[in-house]
Parts: sequence; C-alpha cells; structure tokens
Amino acid sequence: MRIAVTGGSGFAGNHLVEKLVLEGHKLKVLVRKTSNTKLLKEQGVELVDGDVRDKKSIEKLVNDADIVYHLAAQFHARSKFELWNVNFHGTENMLEACLNKDLSRFVHVSTIGVTGNIVNPPGNESDSYNPTTHYDLSKCEAEKIVLRYHREYGMPVTVVRPTVLTGPSALHLRLYKGIKSGYFPLIGNMTNLMHPCYIENFLQGITLAAEKRKAIGEIYIIADEKPITWIEFVETIAEVMGVNPPNIRVPISLMKVIAYLFEFKSWMFGGEPFLSKWWIDEVTKTFAYDVAKAKRDLGYNPEISLKEGISRTIDWYRKNGFFK
Repeated sequence: MRIAVTGGSGFAGNHLVEKLVLEGHKLKVLVRKTSNTKLLKEQGVELVDGDVRDKKSIEKLVNDADIVYHLAAQFHARSKFELWNVNFHGTENMLEACLNKDLSRFVHVSTIGVTGNIVNPPGNESDSYNPTTHYDLSKCEAEKIVLRYHREYGMPVTVVRPTVLTGPSALHLRLYKGIKSGYFPLIGNMTNLMHPCYIENFLQGITLAAEKRKAIGEIYIIADEKPITWIEFVETIAEVMGVNPPNIRVPISLMKVIAYLFEFKSWMFGGEPFLSKWWIDEVTKTFAYDVAKAKRDLGYNPEISLKEGISRTIDWYRKNGFFK
C-alpha cells in the first residue's frame, strides 16, 4: 500500500509510521521545517516538506496515496486563529486535495474532547457534540467537515477518537518524574474518571479503521478496555516504579491561578507553558467511554493492560536515560 501521513513526527505519528514500515508499506510523511525528523529518517520513509496549510505540499503528499492518515493538529497556540487555521482549515485542505483521488480510506484522527465532559459515563460515539475549549472546538468542526465529505461526495472517510494516549515518549515525562520524586501535586481529589489508551492499542484501532469496509463513514472511540480514576492512574505509576504515591494536594482553584501565570509567561516570551489551564481542565473532568462499537465493527481488542503499558513506558524512560 502507498500511504500518506500527516503529523508523523509527533508521538502517535512516529509510532504509526514505524508500524506501517514494518508491515512493508510505502510511506510519504508531511513534515514542517521545525519538525524533528530523526526517527522518520531512520525509518527510511519519503519526507515531504510542507504544512497542512500549504496546498502544494499536500498535493505532493497525497497524489498517489491509497490510504491517508491525517494526524496533524495544533494543540497549543498563541491565538485561536492559529488553532483554527491548522486544525480546521488544514483538514479542509487535506480533504480538497484527496477529493478526486482513488483513495481506499481517509482516516481522520479527532479527539474525545469534541463531546466535552461526560456527565453520565460511559460516553459513546452517538453523544452530542459539546466542545469546551478552543482546541476541542476546532477539532469538532474539522470532524464535521470530514463526515460531510463522505455524505456529499462519497469520500471513504473514517473518524477515530483516541482517548488519553500513553506510552514510551517524553509526552508524560513530567508526570512520571513528579511521581518518582514525590513532588507531583494531586489536583483536588482526582477521583474523576479518565480513560487511557496505550499507544499499541491505538495503533491496532487506527489501522483496523483503515482496513475494514464497514468503518467507512463511521466514528470510533479507541481506548483501553476500561476507564480508571486519575488517582488510580497516579498510584499505579507509583506502584510500578516502587515509590510511595504522592500525597501533596492542591485545590483546583489555586492550580488554575498558577497555570495562568505560566501561560502569561509563555505568551510574553514564547514557548509552551510548563502548566496550562487546559491541562488542569483535562485532569479534573470526567472522560470515560465505551469501546463496544470498535470491538463489534473492527474486531478491536485492546490487549495491553494499564499496568503493562506503564511498565513498558518506565522501562523506556530508563533505557533512554530519563531517569534511573
């Protein structure tokens, strides 16, 4: 298969590219000038310089593709305009470039945030849209236009909504280091539900979504077998590392004030904030989902358990010198 990937230099994208290369597919990956392409170059894939906002580079990316995996997204930005430009208009550009191509599938990676806080868990694919952040709103509108291209033009699209992705990367390094040192602050009581998705479970789900004909025009939540509370997640990490679980508790209101100060510093001097209000919201809302539809339609089976995923992540951190 000839496969085009956006967002290939990110956490999920790197792992997806590695899996597809091992399966023998021919890959093109869209990369920006600022992207870290070290791992992609090691995989020997064709790199296409550009951006989802640049129609010429997109055309070069998809001109002979059988499958397109669209993972590119802007999470943190200095303005709502930038989020909207990348997440919505970038997706629209991708769809336009693919419209007259002979694709077998356009897989769009969305987010569970499009349905917001789950009041009566578990949530599922039929829940109403209720985005609560600028990022979630931009991704919500992107998801809608992807589905519209299926309804109006018959484009073979599938939408995948991953939950909280976990696994070997620097993505959650601060969390693990904080727990290891004993200085990770518990925000409120942390008894709200969260739903992790280990990276290998996600890769299984997204590639099945590209293969199964029944998935065309559908939305699938991809997650681990079951949700857990945030405090269970933190305590499991501590247990696997062999350290005492954190016991420093900070009120949510105080953490938001601290996050505001970090965001203001970031706005003034650039760079991503050490702590953000968005992250505070993420760890204090309820995110719990049912993966029955993915199991039924795709044959999805999340094989990696929470403890096994955490153990693999810690081994990776140690192997790569992040901590002993």
